[in-house]
Amino acid sequence: MANPVKPTWPISNNLTPLEPGTVHIWSFHTSRPSKEVGLLSKLLHKDEINRAMRMRSLEVREQSIVGRAVLRIFLAGYLGCEPQAIIFASTGMGKPILASHQGLYFNLSHSHGLGLIALSNSVEIGVDVEKVRLIENSLFLAERFFSPWESHTLSQQPGPEMQSIFFQAWTRKEAFLKANGHGLGFGLDRVEVSLGRNETPRIRLVDGCPNEAGRWTVLHLEPSMGFMGAAAFLATQNIQSLTWHWDGKENLKMI
Repeated sequence: MANPVKPTWPISNNLTPLEPGTVHIWSFHTSRPSKEVGLLSKLLHKDEINRAMRMRSLEVREQSIVGRAVLRIFLAGYLGCEPQAIIFASTGMGKPILASHQGLYFNLSHSHGLGLIALSNSVEIGVDVEKVRLIENSLFLAERFFSPWESHTLSQQPGPEMQSIFFQAWTRKEAFLKANGHGLGFGLDRVEVSLGRNETPRIRLVDGCPNEAGRWTVLHLEPSMGFMGAAAFLATQNIQSLTWHWDGKENLKMI
């Protein structure tokens, strides 16, 4: 997929084509009326519905359905096909990929009613979003899942800032691990990231991989009030990132 890709399923009327060297990041609401959830579920394959139905609560099930359906809508738009025609596969480490369309990289994340989708046609990419909320045992979790430097940095933050920095670290780590395909099984504590609003987002080091950190670019995202996010992609050169919000009104009319 070396050439620019212009979406044909009408995600947005005046959408910039996905050029090599660019990353598109979309936010969308996963908390939707039951009628819309029902419409979106029609875009999913049976195994996706079954997987969602095994989740613990109605809210989580519905948000999973919405997230997966919106991902299909976007991939269909960029590939010029119907959403139901998308066939997913996975890497040996479980990272979702397209079975038949090599060269379009994507990643999905959602948390507490907000979703993010990141797409590129030139670099591996990962994205994560979290609602910033009070975590009573955040320092304990940091000692378990963060590096010693990160834990110390977090402990020095004033109370109101501590939760934001905690989720800043978490989203950067998870975005990187999703992008490189290792997933959380690799170990959050084995990836060290920069922290603080005045620090350039980056991977500081990756345990056991001395040259890995410098191969990745990290974007800091605040897609909506009260949410923290990050995108990571395999690129050392300048990559242009473009962000939009999708409301879904036109696409829902087509289902």
